[in-house]
Amino acid sequence: MEHSLLQRYRRDRRRLIDFILSAGLAAEVRPPPGAASLSDVDLDVVSADYVLERAKSGGVLDLSEASRRYHEESELPVMISSQSRSLFFLISDPEFSGPPPQHIPPLVGTNVSYSQKSCSAEQPEQLFGGECGNSRNVDGVGQTTATFNSHQPLNDACISFGLPTLSTGLSDDDLREAAYEVLLATVLFSGGHVYFYEDKQKEKKPRFLVGLRSKRERVKAHTQSVDWHSEILDIIRVQMEISESLDACIKQGLMRFHSRSTLEHIDVPQIILELLRNIYKSDFVNEKIYTQWQKRQANILEELLHGSLDIVAKDECETLKLSIAKLRNTTEGNFRMDLNERANILETIGKFVSRLSCVPGRFGLPGETCYWTSGYHFNVKLYEKLLFSVFDILEDSQMVEELEEFFSIFRLTWSVLGITQKIHEALYGWVLLRQYIGTGETMLLKSAILQIQKTLSRDEGDRNEEAYMNSLICWNGANEGNRNLSLVHSVLSSIKVWCDSQLQDYHLHFRQNPENFETLVSLATALGLHFTGSFGDSKFGMDISKRAMASELLQGFVESSITAECRRILDFLDSKSKLEGKYHLAVLADDLKSIAEREFSTFTPILCQWYPEAGTISSVLLHKIYGKHLMPFLESVSDLSESVRSVLPAADTLERCLTHMLYSSCGENNPSAFIKELNPYKIGVICRPLLLQWVNAQHDSSLKWTERAILIEDWEPLSSQQRLAASVVEVFRIIEENVDQFFNFNIPMDIIHLRSLLIGIFQSLDTYLLRLVSKLVDKKHLYPNVPALTRYKEALNPFMKKKSVEYTVLEGKIINQLDGLTASKLCVRLNTLHYIREQVDTLEESIKKSWKQIHPVMDQFPGVIIEGSETWTESIDELFTIFDEIRRTSFDASNMICDFIGTRVIFWDMRDTFLFSLYRENVENARLDVVIQQLDSILNHICDLVIETLRDQVILSVCQASMEGFLWILLDGGPSRAFSEVDISMVQEDLNMLKELFIASGDGLPHAVVQKEAKLTQQILDVYELKTQTIIEMLMSASEHISVESDPRKQEKRLATDADTLLRILCHKKDREASKFLKRHYHLPKSSDYFETPVKESVSKSPFISDILKRSSSLQLTEKGQRSFRTMKQKFQEVASEMKYSPW
Repeated sequence: MEHSLLQRYRRDRRRLIDFILSAGLAAEVRPPPGAASLSDVDLDVVSADYVLERAKSGGVLDLSEASRRYHEESELPVMISSQSRSLFFLISDPEFSGPPPQHIPPLVGTNVSYSQKSCSAEQPEQLFGGECGNSRNVDGVGQTTATFNSHQPLNDACISFGLPTLSTGLSDDDLREAAYEVLLATVLFSGGHVYFYEDKQKEKKPRFLVGLRSKRERVKAHTQSVDWHSEILDIIRVQMEISESLDACIKQGLMRFHSRSTLEHIDVPQIILELLRNIYKSDFVNEKIYTQWQKRQANILEELLHGSLDIVAKDECETLKLSIAKLRNTTEGNFRMDLNERANILETIGKFVSRLSCVPGRFGLPGETCYWTSGYHFNVKLYEKLLFSVFDILEDSQMVEELEEFFSIFRLTWSVLGITQKIHEALYGWVLLRQYIGTGETMLLKSAILQIQKTLSRDEGDRNEEAYMNSLICWNGANEGNRNLSLVHSVLSSIKVWCDSQLQDYHLHFRQNPENFETLVSLATALGLHFTGSFGDSKFGMDISKRAMASELLQGFVESSITAECRRILDFLDSKSKLEGKYHLAVLADDLKSIAEREFSTFTPILCQWYPEAGTISSVLLHKIYGKHLMPFLESVSDLSESVRSVLPAADTLERCLTHMLYSSCGENNPSAFIKELNPYKIGVICRPLLLQWVNAQHDSSLKWTERAILIEDWEPLSSQQRLAASVVEVFRIIEENVDQFFNFNIPMDIIHLRSLLIGIFQSLDTYLLRLVSKLVDKKHLYPNVPALTRYKEALNPFMKKKSVEYTVLEGKIINQLDGLTASKLCVRLNTLHYIREQVDTLEESIKKSWKQIHPVMDQFPGVIIEGSETWTESIDELFTIFDEIRRTSFDASNMICDFIGTRVIFWDMRDTFLFSLYRENVENARLDVVIQQLDSILNHICDLVIETLRDQVILSVCQASMEGFLWILLDGGPSRAFSEVDISMVQEDLNMLKELFIASGDGLPHAVVQKEAKLTQQILDVYELKTQTIIEMLMSASEHISVESDPRKQEKRLATDADTLLRILCHKKDREASKFLKRHYHLPKSSDYFETPVKESVSKSPFISDILKRSSSLQLTEKGQRSFRTMKQKFQEVASEMKYSPW
């Protein structure tokens, strides 16, 4: 660039302020003291903000105030904008600070060393090892050698098409003003016609001029002629930033020249020379502007005439150089010349210009002059400035509405500047591309591509015209070999180089705007095919198809862009790894997966239009890049350490993502050719023994924690809402943590891993259940000893010595166990077992769902289709049947505890108030009222503890035990209990009261259930109400048939009419006839002979008959009782036989 960025900003700032001041937008412009005119004011020290405020308001613009505001603003921090559109605040002088940094700032809190070397300049083999450095030839897949610096921002040199430099140092402003002068001259000498479209009804005005014109028209009216102040020319003037004063001078000089000229054709030197002759110092507002203008014209003459000196004599060349030097030196202020001397100098130059104007062109084209070839570099730069004027000056991403009118006027300059249709299309496409680079407007890119396609598709025209265009040589240093190209080819080559630079790192340049990617790929492909055909530099030769050429080009883009993106990731990998707290290989895998997904979703569908294997190449390349870094790590893996847990899942996920891309890209084609080149990571094979080792270790740890949890369990509820044991929550927490860790590994697994996991869970829960059940006591220890059978007899002598009942005390171990098996603790156990069943169901569903997301272990490169997946699913379903055993054990334990709770409450907790006190000695004075109150309190307590699902089951257990206890009193109540007919009616009332307690007015157990449980008790009460003779007859009948009855071990319940029950009813019946019968036939002792003092924790030693009739907790005979019952049957049969043949 000829000027620094800061100098360009200052120049544009001066131009803008000068334009605003000369446009008359302010009501009045007051110069500062000591300034005769605006030309004496230094616009660099004028506040632009103040000028814009005054122009907007239309008030007085005081330049003294503008200067004061400028100095105040200069004390504030300077803000400049970089290409990345970030703001930088500098405390130093920006003139010496240089441009803002172009590289990405380092992350906060990390020390990052950043290299400005191009990412894409790194060869791909540096990323994935030397094995990929060799050229590959699998279905056209090769190694690219193209490189480009994707970190450096593009400047003007990056897209320059290599025109020769201007020897006189003309600035962009000089070229722009010269282009405007040439444009006006060609319009004038073409007849003054401007090609308007008369059929348009509305007046067309650019959007950016609406506000300016409205104010200008209110201040002053147009005073110039209609021909020179037509609408289009005025818009062009504003677009080219030409002030009205300079415009007036140029038009006045050209009119003078045109009025006395007889030339049929004009050229640029003639235009410049005539402007020097016809524009005077007095035409300018001040001498400074005039001298600057004259110096520019002298430089232009020197630039144009210097290339034609070889056709004149040497002494004439020296004279010409001296004359131009004198003309230019007058502007430096070191000497002044009078008008005659100036006229002589112009006359000398004019003779030389006239002679050159008469020299015929080299190619015989219409209107050709020698300046077409000798000064083509200057002519092209002038036409470039004209083309840049089509962009809205206030909105540079948009083009003016009068574009067609602009081009109709620009076409008038073609014969002067040596422009052809093809040159115009190439230059216009190049200008559009330059503007797109500066603005990012997609519409400009599409327009540029349209122009370039026109250039590429245009057939070769006239041979002379082609020869002329080929003679316009540009040095294209960006092209391979630094070759000299023709103007059009150089323009296209510079565009190709820019396109290649963008596409060689398309992940960087199109990350935010992927919509332009397809457009640029089509352009790069067209240019690549054009230059491949033109120069034959393809490694495949000239006979290869266009698709193969495009494949070669796009393959290079894919590999270069992915390589560059990976290099950027590697540059910041360590800092990002520290920031995220993850192992660097895991971060790398995640980033490469993001690249793959973006590549596959955004870029591959577009690239596949020209290169179907683009997705395949990218997936293979990414696989090799990561494999180079991963393989050394895998060789050192020995256990599931934290780094291994982080890296292996990320690596497996990346490999599967790349596999999916590979198979999807190949479609119906066989991808085996590409897979053979890859070295699979084999994550599953590496993880198989490590994961199994981890699972087994977790099992051992879980068992220890399970045993510890149940060992310290006190079986108290966690809270009123969580009425279960804390230990079971801890056990399932451990199990769930193991399961979560197992599946969070997110690595390939085998069915053996799942089997090992389920076995470990089963062992933990089975151990817990066994320990829970082992704490229970056999409920036979809860039943009191069966008292001796006696016959009712009132004591005649209260002082008579009575026999006492002997008791057997329970073992201390049993007593201690019973103390820990209270009803509340048993309810907590029940809730815990129910919780286990629920959690097992939930756990099973969770594991099945998680297992569906697991990928199986693959020994080779992971594919998309898994063979034998159905058989694998069936085997998995069989594994989960292991939980059925846990459910069965839990249900059995629940039933056992429920049965134990009822027996515990009635036969242990209420033994004194219920079994040993109810109906003792006297029925009327020992009724059920006290028992009902205590039992109701216990039931309420149980309902508060047990969960609602189990409530009815527990209450039913208590109900069954209550009826069993009631039967024990009626049949095994001992010598202290005897019932008369009056007593039985009171007992019936108590039974009804007990049933109502469990029914609870419909809120308790169902009525039918309670009636069913009380059925036997009711039947026995009905037998009590019968006459003694009837009962004896029933006993005799039952005794006769006792031999044909089934084995008592197979009897589930006692019957009200069997011999044993009838005998016991007679023993407890307060009746002389019954007592006499029992004495005569069974020799039972009198009840008055016994003194019964029950001890709670004892078991009495019963006499022989008691041992015969002793029963178990379910009113079934024990094994010992069953053996004795055979003896009892013989006794019953003997009594029945004796009574049959003799009266009792």
